[in-house]
Amino acid sequence: MNWKNIPRLFFIILAVLILVSSILAYTANNVVPVTHLTDQTRAVDPNTLKPTACSALNLTAIVVCTGGICNGSTADELILGTSGIDIIKAKNGDDCIVGGGGDDDISGDNGTDICIGGPDNDIFDKCETQTQ
Repeated sequence: MNWKNIPRLFFIILAVLILVSSILAYTANNVVPVTHLTDQTRAVDPNTLKPTACSALNLTAIVVCTGGICNGSTADELILGTSGIDIIKAKNGDDCIVGGGGDDDISGDNGTDICIGGPDNDIFDKCETQTQ
């Protein structure tokens, strides 16, 4: 190593240390304000999940079908079918029935029932409004 380059190397190392110290001091002074973003909560109910076709109904319960035969109750419900073949019977109440995929058999009953099928061939019975 050449002894003439030692002072030059010393000043380069000193300049790098000063630059790194300045950057660390600058970032240490940044303050991030408290946003309370994690403190926000919102209830999810059937009326927030229903499709726009069912906007006239005031729903009180959600029924999530698991495949096969799916029965509603006397409440005003949002009934959600599966991607497979379902037999959905809404029973009483004003219901919003979303069949999903598969060849579904969707049946409303007493009350106002809005039936929304899926992309496959669905059969509708006792629905005031039906959409394939």
